[in-house]
Amino acid sequence: MPRVIFFTLGMISVLFMAVAISGVSVVGCQIPGNLLFSIAGAPTKLGFTANRGGVILANLFMQLHVTIAFGIIINPAFYILERLLLGLHRHLDAIQEIEGGDFQANDTPNAEDKTIETSLNKHDSDEHDLDSKTYRQPGVYPKVAALRTVVVSGTVAVACLWKDRLLDLVDFTGASCIAMCCMILPMVFYLKHFGNKVGKLEKVWAVFAIAMSLFLGGYETYQKGKPLFNPPAATTGPVAWDAVKFNFCPPGSSYTRMVYTNLSYHENFNSPSSL
Repeated sequence: MPRVIFFTLGMISVLFMAVAISGVSVVGCQIPGNLLFSIAGAPTKLGFTANRGGVILANLFMQLHVTIAFGIIINPAFYILERLLLGLHRHLDAIQEIEGGDFQANDTPNAEDKTIETSLNKHDSDEHDLDSKTYRQPGVYPKVAALRTVVVSGTVAVACLWKDRLLDLVDFTGASCIAMCCMILPMVFYLKHFGNKVGKLEKVWAVFAIAMSLFLGGYETYQKGKPLFNPPAATTGPVAWDAVKFNFCPPGSSYTRMVYTNLSYHENFNSPSSL
């Protein structure tokens, strides 16, 4: 399993680095928050017209990715809500109570180990389909279907409500969710289960990392929530030719206002206010 995890995370990191490096190397600080936005339109915000077939394929693959990722991410939420609101999947508590005994502390002769292991494997295979059997109970499936429909409808309603500020919504939820799921909770669970086995230095470092993740995640969520819940006033009338178009570029530079053409042009550019 560690090899699978290392290989998977390594492959994902390589693919992410390839996309990031290729995008930044071509357009630099004028890269948009979503690469799909840089190829849509005729011409695009960066001043070129992309092949229509390529644009369609890119969006279709993104739709495939979003569909698969949504299914993977939302299923644990379904499971937890079904447990909390509908009282399902309670058989896991009984299994944990059985496995939480002092069986492993007993000295068992080697002759009996194989018999016990075989019985445990049989027990695991018997428990494997308990969830599917739970859904077959009378009156359970309509409740589960209604709950899942409400959750999906809620996500769709939120997406439609903030459709014009979708990137701000993603930044707002992503900062807190990624910090909580990928950094804070794993370290909390690690300390909960192995806190009495780790050294003091490791424990202090873990607590410090948890505190920093909480602070930075909360700060980023607060900053990204400003444009989402208090959006700037919409501009009326024509947009000025030198209005800021690329917020990732250094403030006050010509790269924030005009699409990159060549280096000498921007080096010799004089703002109209300085003339």
